[in-house]
Amino acid sequence: MAKKSVFIWHDNYLDYSFPADHPFKSLRESMAKKLMEERGFFHYIDIVTPKPIEDEELEKIHDKKYIKFVKEMSQKGTGYLDDGDTPAFKGIYEAAKIRVGGSVKALEMIESGYDVAINIGGGFHHAKRSSAEGFCVFNDVALIAKLAEKKYKIAIVDIDGHHADGTQEILYDDNRVLKISLHMYHKNFFPGTGNYDEIGEGNGKGLTLNVPLPPGTADDAYIYAFKETAVKKLLKFKPELTIIVDGGDSHFGDPLVELKLSTKGYYNVIQEILNAIQNSKIILLGGGGYNYDSTARIWTISTAEISGIYSSDIDILHDCCYTSSTNFVMNKVRDVVEKIKQIHNLN
Repeated sequence: MAKKSVFIWHDNYLDYSFPADHPFKSLRESMAKKLMEERGFFHYIDIVTPKPIEDEELEKIHDKKYIKFVKEMSQKGTGYLDDGDTPAFKGIYEAAKIRVGGSVKALEMIESGYDVAINIGGGFHHAKRSSAEGFCVFNDVALIAKLAEKKYKIAIVDIDGHHADGTQEILYDDNRVLKISLHMYHKNFFPGTGNYDEIGEGNGKGLTLNVPLPPGTADDAYIYAFKETAVKKLLKFKPELTIIVDGGDSHFGDPLVELKLSTKGYYNVIQEILNAIQNSKIILLGGGGYNYDSTARIWTISTAEISGIYSSDIDILHDCCYTSSTNFVMNKVRDVVEKIKQIHNLN
């Protein structure tokens, strides 16, 4: 059934694109929007234009000194905002602010009566309180959770291939927000955090659920892990607003991550989320994804499923087949799942 849905878009999103051979390019967003336009999505989904976020709003989760640093580096246009992943370029400050503004606009539209708000230009889950990290300047995921928590009980479900470390850091002791992250994990893989024993602290203890997955985790093992951990946690928690970070880099074609989800696997994960949060409003954010074709297809398929748009024109965007994990990988995933179920009492 079609849901009252809105798509947040500004052409200035395309300014958030790193130079030279950097893997983060805004081509992904324009490709996804084109796929949606070609399939008539915007006959069913409204489009709204956001404004850049104000510094005062950013100060709810970021240090003033850090915001000033980004502004100065943006004017300078050279150097890095972190240890070498996130280069500064002229205008990066403004480009980041319009993207975060898009996620805040998504929340505003939910509060005005929409069931679903989509901002594929968002999902910057690595940005920390006082530093950039992993191509992320300002953390829109944590910000909208903070803004919304006075009104809603919130779940963040992050299926990006990298751990949502910035979101976790900012919200680690928050008892109004459930933080779920499934991601590839080993000590030498960025960002090196997100093991199953990181579960929150203080009032937020037990509200951080990390599902670390070995390289080679394909549809079968991923969906098994998701159902046994994230779905059970969501059913217990019963969120009123669910923020999904739909990073495309868990796909088997991604050059930076060695997970092996297909588009069909992503589709099944989205279905599992929808089944577990039936009365919740939804904000869908983009996130990572460095194979631009597969990322654009994933975002289009996810948008259709969450908004209730059904068409054979969407079916043809899928990969041919589901992917399978080796027995070695499946056994590792089963071991991790059992540990998580014990820690979070999910049996």
